[in-house]
Amino acid sequence: MLEYLLYGLYVLACIIIIVSVLLQPGKADAGALFTSTISSTAFGPRGTQTLLAKITIGAAIAFMLIALMLSLPAVTQTRSVLQATPEATPTATPQASPSATQGANDASNKNATATPEKK
Repeated sequence: MLEYLLYGLYVLACIIIIVSVLLQPGKADAGALFTSTISSTAFGPRGTQTLLAKITIGAAIAFMLIALMLSLPAVTQTRSVLQATPEATPTATPQASPSATQGANDASNKNATATPEKK
């Protein structure tokens, strides 16, 4: 239940961020960013913030905190794939046939006797 509430708040925070950013007024003189007075016009004056700017900041903080909470396994009640231990099921391992191993031993014995000894 908590997970669905967090997802709802997450989507609401996304919509609020999008709307509040689109409603904010743009810079009056965007060309001034590339002139020599870049330090005074790049970020604007540090005066009082408008209500729309405060809403944007609040929605951004809520967005980040909810995203962090949704990533926690305790909230979503999930386990990692690496933590899950599957039940051990016995599997039959094929036994090597005696004729196959005996043939391999015979072949290695022939190679060992075929090489002459050097004195």
